Amino acid sequence: MSTASWPVRSVALPRMERLRGYAATTPGRLRVAMVLVVAALVLFGLIAARATDVRRNAAVAVASRDEQLMIQAEGLYASLSDADATAAATFLAAGIESPVRRQRYLADLRRASLQLTALAARSHDSPGAASAVAAVAASLPVYSGLMETARANNRQGFPVGAAYLRQASDLMRQRILPAAGGLYGAEARRLGDDQASGTASGGLIVTIVAFVLALAALVRAQVFVARRTRRVLNLPLVAATAVVIALGAWVVIGMVRASDALVTAQRLGSDSVQVLSAARILALRAQADESLGLVARGGGDQYVADFRVVAGKLEPPRGLLADAARLEARDGSTAGVDALIASWRRYRDAHESVARQQAGGSFGEAIRLAVGSNAREPRLADSLNREFSARIAAAQERFDRSAEGATSALRGLPVAITLLTLLGAVLAFVGLQLRIQEYR
Repeated sequence: MSTASWPVRSVALPRMERLRGYAATTPGRLRVAMVLVVAALVLFGLIAARATDVRRNAAVAVASRDEQLMIQAEGLYASLSDADATAAATFLAAGIESPVRRQRYLADLRRASLQLTALAARSHDSPGAASAVAAVAASLPVYSGLMETARANNRQGFPVGAAYLRQASDLMRQRILPAAGGLYGAEARRLGDDQASGTASGGLIVTIVAFVLALAALVRAQVFVARRTRRVLNLPLVAATAVVIALGAWVVIGMVRASDALVTAQRLGSDSVQVLSAARILALRAQADESLGLVARGGGDQYVADFRVVAGKLEPPRGLLADAARLEARDGSTAGVDALIASWRRYRDAHESVARQQAGGSFGEAIRLAVGSNAREPRLADSLNREFSARIAAAQERFDRSAEGATSALRGLPVAITLLTLLGAVLAFVGLQLRIQEYR
């Protein structure tokens, strides 16, 4: 052999050694790549499933439980407060009470009992709500018994009836209504917690990071296979990458849409519901204040003072009614709340006429203006309550529309995550296993 071939052989031998080294190490590296890719895909699937499940559970809780329970709690408070105000107004007329007011009082108690039963059935998983329900349930029969005793004495013209009325009303205002208010507060807090859980960005960020890592693992594996095996495309790996991209886009878009829908539900619905409910509770308290102040016949200064406090908390531009108008403006119109404010002002003006007569000692005239056969104030109070109910119902409808969008945005994702993650992992495994088998 001529010496001229030595340089060629000296170059070729190291190259052949390198090739044999590649051939020996490639299967092991492909196995490592396969394990890493499959692990990254499974991790992405687990994180996406968990984040989606948390957001979906929050959306379902907000849409089908929390808001409804909060509305029922507010309705319970309203029924109880209206019953107390109606009973107090009844006692302003001596002798046989008005059948209309009697039926209204009984209807309020029946409604409160039904609402309490519904809340008890659905609030057992909240210790605060369950405690409040128990407190109302324990005190309501006592209140009803005191009222019936007061009614019996009043029908016979016994002055002691007013004492029983005040005792019953004190029980309502000092124990039952605070418990009902605590129940409303507990449900409102639970709604807020679930809304925060459904719109938190932490789960979305972690999901995106896991998606990027899974995608990077797939791309890195394909680059490695292309360099080691001189194959430009590995169809199963390409298919796995397409599956992961589709799944990642679906998950991210679904979570973002669900979050946006919950934010919209809060901005256009639940925020207004909470403010209007608080305002309605105060308006009912004001109505009870007036009746109880008249029953006291000069000894009810605390009720008169409380009416002024309540009015200050309601009055625009700093009261709850002004807040309700600002929240309503988010939907583009304040006409509904403007009508509500007008109804409140008409009722307040009627109350001022009664208060002037009461302050001057003309209790008979004050009672005639408040509950007489031609009195305007009861009609104005009923109109105000209807306006509150209409505005709360409208806000609830806006909430329901947006909350339904939150649940529909995530519909089908749990099953899709499981199936597509499994499909992507199988495709990646098959693609890399095909290359490994070439070295056997």
